[in-house]
Amino acid sequence: MFSAILAILLIVLGPTKAFLVTSQRLSDIGLGDVPEHVIDSGVLNDPVVFGYTYESGVGADKIDLGALTHLVLAFFQVDALGNVNIKDNNIQNLIHEAHKRNVKVIASIGGDGDGSKSLSMALEANTTRYNLAASLVSIIKRFDMDGADYDLEFPENAQQLDSLYAGLKAMRAALNSAFGNHAKTLTMTLYSSKGQFGPELESANNTRVFSDLVDYGLLMSYDYFGGFSKTSAPNSPFYDIPEHPGLSFTSSINAWLRAGWDAKKLVAGLPYYGRTAIVETSASPRSQFMSVVGSAPPGGPISKIPGAWTWNDLRDPENGALSSATKPRNGWQRFWDNTTLTPWLLHNSSQTYIGYDDPDSLTIKASYIINSGLVGAMVWMTQYDFANELSAVMRNYSTACRRISALANSLDETALFNTNLSIDIENSEGDRTSEFDYTQHIETSTATTKDTQSIWLMRLLSVAFLRITMFLLN
Repeated sequence: MFSAILAILLIVLGPTKAFLVTSQRLSDIGLGDVPEHVIDSGVLNDPVVFGYTYESGVGADKIDLGALTHLVLAFFQVDALGNVNIKDNNIQNLIHEAHKRNVKVIASIGGDGDGSKSLSMALEANTTRYNLAASLVSIIKRFDMDGADYDLEFPENAQQLDSLYAGLKAMRAALNSAFGNHAKTLTMTLYSSKGQFGPELESANNTRVFSDLVDYGLLMSYDYFGGFSKTSAPNSPFYDIPEHPGLSFTSSINAWLRAGWDAKKLVAGLPYYGRTAIVETSASPRSQFMSVVGSAPPGGPISKIPGAWTWNDLRDPENGALSSATKPRNGWQRFWDNTTLTPWLLHNSSQTYIGYDDPDSLTIKASYIINSGLVGAMVWMTQYDFANELSAVMRNYSTACRRISALANSLDETALFNTNLSIDIENSEGDRTSEFDYTQHIETSTATTKDTQSIWLMRLLSVAFLRITMFLLN
C-alpha cells in the first residue's frame, strides 16, 4: 500500500520542464531549472519589483501597486545648495495607498538633464552634500516615506564619482541617524552600458564600495537604441545586435556582475515603452536593422513623448499601433526578432520604426533575472502600462520566485528529515547487539518503522499539496 502511494506521489512530484531563457511561461520554471547557487543564495526568498512614477500628477488608480514592492517617485527637485523641493500635489494619498498594500515609497532625486546637473552641483562640497541629505530626510519624515534614490545621469569623471560616493555615504548616515540602522532603503541608478558608471567612466576599481554602501543598484537596461542611433534597433535588446557588442540587457547585467556588483543587490530595468525612429526601408523589410534618417521620430498618440511610444500609446484603442498585445492595426506591421528576442513595428507610409517590449519579451527577461540570481526588477514607468498587461508579468515573476523558494525550503526540510531517519536506522542496527530481548526489539523496531513510514508519507503529501497549490496559483 505504501509503495503504491509513493509511486503516485513520485508522479505528482515528477521532474519539471526544462528551463529555457525563451520560455513564455514563468510558471514553467521548475526548481531543477534554476542554478543551485541561486537557490542557495536565498535571493528568491524576497524578490523586489521597483516601479518608477512621477512625483506629481499620477494617482494610485493609474498604477498596479499589487505588482510592486517599491514605488519610486521621480524626481524631487534639488538646487545647487542641496535643498530638496516638493510640489503641491497628491503625493500623500499615493503614499497612503501604497502603504495599504505594503509597498514602500522611495523619494528619487536627479534624473535626466537639469535634474542631474543640479544634483551634481549639490554633491560637489561637504556642506551641500550634508544639506542635501538633511533636506531629503526632512521630506521622508514629512510624508512617511521609506527611503531615497540617487539618480545621477551620469558621472563624467573620477571626481564626480567620488562626490557621488561621498553624497551617498552622507545620505546613509543621515537615514541611519534619523530612523535607525538600515531602517530606510538607499538606492542608486546604474548606467546601462558595459558596467560603467558613465559613458566613459570605468568602474571596475570602485564598484564594490558602492555595492556595499547602497541597498540596491537600479540598472537602466534600456535606451540602447532609438532615433539618436544610426541603425534602428530595439530599445532594450535581450542579446547584443551585430556590430554593437555590450549594448544589451544580458551584456549590461553580466558586465556589472563582473565589475563586482553584488547580484543580491542588482535590480534589472525593464521598459514599459519603446523607442521610435524614421528609417529607410522597403515595403517588405528583411531585418529590423535599417538606416535611421535625420528627421525627428514621432511621439505616441497619448503621451506625446518625443521619440518614444509607451505601451499605453501602442495599445490605445483609437490611435494605437496594436489592437491586441500581438496584433497590429491597419498600416502597421509587427515582427518578432530572434536575435534580440523582442518585437518591433513598422509603419510603411510614414517609415516609422518602433522597437519595444511586450509581455513575451518581458517574460524572457524576467526568467533571466531569476536564472542569474538577481534580486529583482525595476520598471520605467508604471503608469505607461495598458490594462495591467505588463504588470501581470511582474506579478508572475514574483509568484515564480516565491514558488521556487517554497519548493526549495520544503525539499530542504524533507532532506533533513531523511538524514535524521538514516541516523535513527543506523542506531537501531547498533542496538541489536545489546542485552535487550531480541524478540521485543524486533516488535519495537517494526512499530518504529511503521511510524516512520507514516511520517514520511505525511511529509511527501505536504510537499505534493504545496506544489499543486503553487501550480494553481499560477
